[in-house]
Amino acid sequence: MIDIIPQTRTLQCLSSTGFHNLHYTEWRDTTSEKVALCVHGFSRNGRDFDYLAKALVGIGYRVICPDMPGRGKSDWHRNLSDYNIYKHMNELVELIARLNVTHVDWIGTSMGGIIGMGLASFENTPIRKLVLNDIGPFIPSPPLARIKQYLGLMPAFKTRQTAKNFLRQLLAPFGPMTSDQLDHMADHSFNRNQNDEFILSYDPRIVDCFEVKEADLWHVWETIAAPVLVIRGADSEVLSKDTVNKMLEREGVECVEFQGTAHAPALMAEDQVEAIVKWLETHH
Repeated sequence: MIDIIPQTRTLQCLSSTGFHNLHYTEWRDTTSEKVALCVHGFSRNGRDFDYLAKALVGIGYRVICPDMPGRGKSDWHRNLSDYNIYKHMNELVELIARLNVTHVDWIGTSMGGIIGMGLASFENTPIRKLVLNDIGPFIPSPPLARIKQYLGLMPAFKTRQTAKNFLRQLLAPFGPMTSDQLDHMADHSFNRNQNDEFILSYDPRIVDCFEVKEADLWHVWETIAAPVLVIRGADSEVLSKDTVNKMLEREGVECVEFQGTAHAPALMAEDQVEAIVKWLETHH
């Protein structure tokens, strides 16, 4: 794998209370015409995509991985109502404008996939190809209730090892991880509080914005024209086989399923990375 270190950058975006900094990592220089925008899940951050980003750089991509507001290194919103999908769509449109590109290939995990579907559904969308990681146009409410329950856990840990042990349990649905992969996730999943303890790196108030109700986005799905790769964890309750089968009825949609994972595949295992790379390379 290519040994390359991403550049860290910030973008000023406007919210209801003023400007806030959106943090993102950028892999490769700005000369590549192939641009991948990787958007994480609800409580995660852009460094989840490091393994995938390195592989994409290897096939000539410029890769952009933002931390959405309230996550990772990005600022927290002062107004809780600014944590919403439509606001996040606008923030990422601003990011695409900053990149000065006409199109992007979008890789979205869970929430990142919902944002991607929304943007891909519009006329003249900049999204050329769409990879949806364990998310689709229909989401039942029971798994959302379970996700909200664990999102509300905000323990503080005195040592990195105890924090890492907690993270191992928290990320179990992401599938098996090597020791190096778990270390990577631990490096980028925690902040330090005023007592120098390890705490999860997201605004705990975002849990209040997490809606536990059935989501039906088929009307959005029906207007997406870009080719789509659907990634599913074989044990996922968020993305059912029935939903995937209905998505596959549309032309230009493919699916790959990975055993031993639920919601959502971590996109760090070689077979998961290779599936995305191969699909992007074969859809020009």
